[in-house]
Formats: sequence, structure tokens, C-alpha cells
Amino acid sequence: MKPHLKQWRQGTLCGIFAWGLLFLVVFLYFTDSNPAQPAPSSFSFLETRRLLPAQGRQRAIMGASEGLPEGADARRGLPRTHPYGPLPAGPGDLRAWAPDGFENEDDFLSPQTGRTSQSAFPPEDAAPGTSGGPEGARVVTSAGAILNSSLGEEIDSHDAVLRFNSAPTRGYEKDVGNKTTVRIINSQILTNPRHHFVDNSLYKDVILVAWDPAPYSANLHLWYKKPDYNLFTPYVQHRQRNPDQPFYILHPKFIWQLWDIIQEKKKEKIQPNPPSSGFLGILLMMSLCGEVHVYEYIPSVRQTDLCHYHEPYYDAACTLGAYHPLLYEKLLVQRLNTGAQGDLHRKGKVVLPGLRAVRCPPGA
Repeated sequence: MKPHLKQWRQGTLCGIFAWGLLFLVVFLYFTDSNPAQPAPSSFSFLETRRLLPAQGRQRAIMGASEGLPEGADARRGLPRTHPYGPLPAGPGDLRAWAPDGFENEDDFLSPQTGRTSQSAFPPEDAAPGTSGGPEGARVVTSAGAILNSSLGEEIDSHDAVLRFNSAPTRGYEKDVGNKTTVRIINSQILTNPRHHFVDNSLYKDVILVAWDPAPYSANLHLWYKKPDYNLFTPYVQHRQRNPDQPFYILHPKFIWQLWDIIQEKKKEKIQPNPPSSGFLGILLMMSLCGEVHVYEYIPSVRQTDLCHYHEPYYDAACTLGAYHPLLYEKLLVQRLNTGAQGDLHRKGKVVLPGLRAVRCPPGA
């Protein structure tokens, strides 16, 4: 009987251990999960990269076409502060979209230079009805649909013109114009030798605004140590060679707050990837100017799969989006359009008011 009793005791202990282990697993599962949290915030960039189709693994929208953020995750909990003091923005007020646009001494200070860049834009307490910048501005996307548009003269007629990344004007003046006031560049432009950032005239005599995908948490120290692409070294070198040229780095909070707005306006769960350079440029100019005209962000009758007017590369994802939440961005911009539908159809032009003039209706 003793051997049978010993076996029975061993079986009982194994059963108790198995039930205890199962209980522990179930307990940890339910304590770690939080059904009240929005689903997008629980995904990391790495999880998203596994879930998205292959075409989503390239940054083809409004920029260079290689690379994705490494080791970045989409965590929640960003503070919503403004480096220049609070703005009187209530719920649904689009002015709340644009805080933390540029580096400041409290948020970002390059240890190599020991100083921050000075703003090239006028102060915010300018004339009523403006945002302290030019009254009118053009945002010229790099979309292939702008070819054969003959919009160059119209584009050059305004106070400020913003362009993106490595989009040239030489040879395309009839369609895209020649004037460039501001150029937004992603971190690949600074780091990829094929763009010749150091000596290319595209990046001279203009205001430069660089950006790089950071973790959602916007931890500047972590981002500085491990950016997606090391834009800080060429940034410092360029500032040292060209101390009088305005050159800024977008604060990560600005980028992810725009993503928050896009997600809040949609019932669907969008991928936790940063907005496109195009959307960043549009909101930047809306925060600085009284009125902004945007060309071929929403495609005209000339819509094409040609990604950029200056590169022979075709992909429908450049219009609809893959890595960036581009489709949702465009739907939001189209809702804000105050221009004529005929201009949208023929020119791909939307007219957007400066953020100080925008009010969203209740429930919008």
C-alpha cells in the first residue's frame, strides 16, 4: 500500500502545482490587460511592422523610400504644453494641434553646440487674425500629379512657399514654381549620402525644419541617444558651417499630438506610425500663416501612381498611404478645405485657414 500512497501524494502535488500555475497565468493576463485603454496605444512599432503589408515597410510618402523606426514603441501619456505659454484653445479648437513645434531651451539643447537655434519667424503677438507669420503661404507637395499643372506662377505669387525633402524646382518651374521659403526634411535626408545634404543648393538659403520619428513617449534623452536616423550630428555640423541659416528640429510631441488628433477623429484604429511630412508641413504653416494653399496633397484629375514628380517611381501607396496614416490625414484636410471644389478638382488645391481662425462645430 505504501507505494500506491506515495504515487497518490505525488499525483496530488502535481495537480495542485498545475492548478496554481494556471491560476497565476490567468491572474497575470487579466491584471496586465486594460480594456479601457484604446487599442492603438497597446501596439508597438515592432508589432505594427509585423501586421502591416510589405508595402508599409517603406517610407514612400513625401520622402525617401527606405527604412522604418527601429526599437520605437507607441506608448501613451504625452504632456500637452506649449513652449511659448498657453493658448486660449477649447475643446475642438484646432489651435491646440500646433504646440511644441520647435525645439526650445527647456525641451531640447544640443550638447555639442551648447545652444539652441533662434527663431526665424516673427513672434506670436502679431496682427489680429494671423499667427505671427506671413499672411498667405503655399505648401507644394512632391506628388507626381503636379506635373503638367502649370501652377508654378500661382505658387510663386505668395509670401511663403514650403517644400519637402529633396524635391527640386530646377527644370520643373512651370509646374511647381521656383520660390522656396521653408523646406521640411526627414532625418534620412541628413544622413543618406545620396542626398548630398552638405553641399546641395536645395538646402541653402532657406529655413530648414528636420524631423525624425521618436517613441510615442517623446523621451528626448532616449531619442537623442538612439534616433531613427542620426540627424543630430549633421545638424550640428550644418549649424557650425552655416550659423546664420535658420535650422530647426521638430519636437516629437508635435508629431505625436497630430497623430492623436487623427486618431480621435476616426472610429477606426489607425496604425501607430507618425504622420507624413506633408501633414506636418501643412500644420506647421497653418500655425504660422493666416491662410495656407496646399497643392496636390489631395489629388486632382491628374492623379497618378507616380510617387514624386522628380523620381520615376510608381506606387499607389504614395497616394493612399502605407506606413503613414495618409488616407486619414487627407480626409481630415479635405474637411477643413474652404476653397472651391473646382480648384480641388482641377488644381488639387485646398485652402486652409490659419489655426487662429479655425473653429470646429460642436461634435465635429
